[in-house]
Amino acid sequence: METALKTNIYEHLAPVWSGSFSRDLTSESIVPDAMPDVAGVLDADGVITLRSKETEQGAVSLAASLSVSVLYVPDSGGALQCLAMTIPVELRTDAPGADMDCQTVARVRLRSIDAKMVNSRKLSVRADVDCEATVYQKRSLEIASGLETENEAVHILTKTASASVVADVREKTFVVTDDYPLPAGLPAVERILSQRVDTVVEDVKYVSGKVVFRGRVRSALVFAGPEGQVAAGRYETEFSQIMEVATQAEDVLGTVTMQFTGVYFDLPERDGDGQVKAELHLVAQTVCREPKEIAYIADIYSNRTVLIGQTGPISVTGGVQPISMRQTVTGSAELLGAAGEVLSVSASVGNVTADGGTVRTTVNVRAIVRQDGGGFTAARCRLAAEFTADLPAGAALQGVTVTTADVYCSVAGGSLDVRTVLQMDASAVTARSVMAVTGVTEDQDAFAKLPAAPSVTLARLEPGADMWAVAKKYRSTVEAIAAANGERQAGLILIPKAR
Repeated sequence: METALKTNIYEHLAPVWSGSFSRDLTSESIVPDAMPDVAGVLDADGVITLRSKETEQGAVSLAASLSVSVLYVPDSGGALQCLAMTIPVELRTDAPGADMDCQTVARVRLRSIDAKMVNSRKLSVRADVDCEATVYQKRSLEIASGLETENEAVHILTKTASASVVADVREKTFVVTDDYPLPAGLPAVERILSQRVDTVVEDVKYVSGKVVFRGRVRSALVFAGPEGQVAAGRYETEFSQIMEVATQAEDVLGTVTMQFTGVYFDLPERDGDGQVKAELHLVAQTVCREPKEIAYIADIYSNRTVLIGQTGPISVTGGVQPISMRQTVTGSAELLGAAGEVLSVSASVGNVTADGGTVRTTVNVRAIVRQDGGGFTAARCRLAAEFTADLPAGAALQGVTVTTADVYCSVAGGSLDVRTVLQMDASAVTARSVMAVTGVTEDQDAFAKLPAAPSVTLARLEPGADMWAVAKKYRSTVEAIAAANGERQAGLILIPKAR
């Protein structure tokens, strides 16, 4: 006969697929007739914006747009030129377990970009675009925790497992606007030669069903004046947002991922206020985890029949610990030409790998230098970085991101001294698995064949003995043993047979 078990249902969002996928993009562009011939490429930069995100049956696909600015020196001399182009980005990967009802958190980033001259009227661009995504699916975890009907002859050992479950995944779009002053010495601007933007989340808090986060958007612009003057400006705009989430639990842990969806800079009118209007569109994606105490049946027996239990593993995320580390890496790059002053500098993080608590990456630093004798030159270098996190026992790093917090450089002789501050953010996730009773059947025939148990047994127990195991072995109960022996739990113990 089967003994009916009562089950508890725990609703949550389970990660069914997580991974990264990248794509090398190449594109060629003809220099418009109105622009001069190319003598040499100075630099290339780009801004990537997310256009759409779709989770399909067994796959994830994203569409993005890469806006590229290629700075080149004209063969006729004169002012720097900028060839702008837009490269569509289509990313797709197999994601077993995903379907259209899943929710996906994705981050698309530009790892590197380079440009070269094909001929005096054609330029070629190559870019490395990377996407990291996690797909979440609604799940119901059903776990037996007791009997459907009270039965004093059946004894149950119930335990609890502490778990951290994903309670909600949400996203919110918002716009950051600001007015940026023109650099000193450039009273007017004719065009923007290049632009780079990034964002950093500095604080995330959960308050009564809301995730509150704040951070900064950073912009680096290179301007051209009406007479060929070139100047650069670096700007920061702070933001703070509130996102409603579907959990009212205490001690919720929220993580936020940012992505640009549109980047617009409007130049000032000639008789205007001399400020650049910035309009930056972003989407914030948050994953909220809440703590749960999951009750389960660890063991079950009866002194009036033989109970045969079916068991199975329950795998949960036992704990999640946010990890944030900063590191400064330094290096140098050889200047291709005469020394001068740094006009602009940018850095992009390359491939990121995690092995245990060690995270390794590279950072590509590019700088444009205005030479003392006139003209411009570029310098590049690649720096290696390594972070070592002290992980809890059994934990693994998940959701690892590395961003550039700041980058500095200065000209020293014929080289460029580089210093960049990197920030690594991740979660130390501890997985836990316990064996639980999932079903029970009775075997009265097997019980009838058992030898009769004595009414009282005298046994010697070591300190710390498992009283549940003792009661089960001698067909007693923990309560009956305690009543017969008072506070004594070791040495010679009376074990009465259950009535």
